[in-house]
Amino acid sequence: MTWWMAAGLIATIYCIVRVVLDLREKRYVWAGIGACCAALLLFAPNEAHVVKIDLPQRSR
Repeated sequence: MTWWMAAGLIATIYCIVRVVLDLREKRYVWAGIGACCAALLLFAPNEAHVVKIDLPQRSR
């Protein structure tokens, strides 16, 4: 996990916590904005290390 991914995860968790707190205090607009921010952070593309494995084909 890179530093950027960890920072994004921490920011997402913070947004989700703020959404819950805002919903408890009945600030629905701020909760909606926070939920949108958390969703954008969760769906943001990140670099992944891809490993490609070529399996031998079955011979007949």
